[in-house]
Amino acid sequence: MRRLITFSVVLLIACGTMQPYIGMTFNDLYGQVARADCGWLELVLGKGDILVYHVALSNPGCNQKIYYYFQDDQLVNIDQGKLYEQQYRIENNR
Repeated sequence: MRRLITFSVVLLIACGTMQPYIGMTFNDLYGQVARADCGWLELVLGKGDILVYHVALSNPGCNQKIYYYFQDDQLVNIDQGKLYEQQYRIENNR
């Protein structure tokens, strides 16, 4: 009985959090976003074969300032703050 309760608590905690990792597919991350009640992934930028998304809702635990870069349906980079392209422009204009 004790194991069942422990397992249930761990499962409930894990279901409500996002744990993205490099190499995961778009659908896997989209599922995590939905389970964490962050809405959906919203396309922010598409350049060449790179697509950049962020979460659509700003609920607690859902950071809209984290960007997820996909190439060939695989997560290749996670960036926080400004999009790489914006940061690059700022640094080059100095």
